[in-house]
Amino acid sequence: MTIEDYHTTLSSKVDGTLHLHNVANDQGIELDFFTLLSSISGVVGQKGQANYSAANVFMDSFANYRNALGLRANSVNLGVIEDVGYVAEQGGMTQHFDDKQWTGINETVLRKILDFSILQQVSPLNEDSRSQLITGIPVPQPEDSELARDARFSSLFIPQDENSAGASSTKSDIGREVQAFTMLLKSGAENAALLPPVIDIVNKQFTKTLRLSEPIEPAKALSAYGLDSLASVELRNWVRLELKAELTTLEINTSPSLITLCEKIVSKLKASG
Repeated sequence: MTIEDYHTTLSSKVDGTLHLHNVANDQGIELDFFTLLSSISGVVGQKGQANYSAANVFMDSFANYRNALGLRANSVNLGVIEDVGYVAEQGGMTQHFDDKQWTGINETVLRKILDFSILQQVSPLNEDSRSQLITGIPVPQPEDSELARDARFSSLFIPQDENSAGASSTKSDIGREVQAFTMLLKSGAENAALLPPVIDIVNKQFTKTLRLSEPIEPAKALSAYGLDSLASVELRNWVRLELKAELTTLEINTSPSLITLCEKIVSKLKASG
């Protein structure tokens, strides 16, 4: 994003928060509560929206700052609001949120959350956590949740015995396939031998990212499966992290098929040595 895009989004929350704080101080008003509507994007990150995430991190920090001054404040990290607001008005955006990883919030629950936010300022249950209220993240998290990559969220998971019948195998299967492919790549295998496993691995990740019930057809246009900018960013980041290949979102969006995209991945990996 451009520096202008970054500051345009950042300034709305930063300036608004500072104006309210400064006006109350200048007029000597002791506020009963100062609730900031932040987002869990400030806690877990938001793909392709570093400006929005940063703005929410500011709110979380500012609530802590007010508390340190002896002033009331609580920053609420909201999850996905399903029935009112931006997500509901845009339509179709809920497909980007895995309901096993994120818990949707309706207007009734939102009102209850705001009640708790005020209570945390009037009579906090725990002084150490009075400045911030995180919502919308279910516990326990599914084993294949993206949060599993971040040690901060380790307590949100229940350890599973890999030999138990109830253990999830999706994540471990992909991990083993990526490891096997990496070994094949390092062995100096030809492109013809590398392409099939890459297609299979990326297909599974596409299916997960787009929340499809069936794997995609490798020769079919990716646009036919509802690929959009957010999904492209997520796939680009995953390919960079797991396969160590540098793709652009443009390369993903303009690839006529999964086969073509995977050929590009193999080519980049071979070129990088």
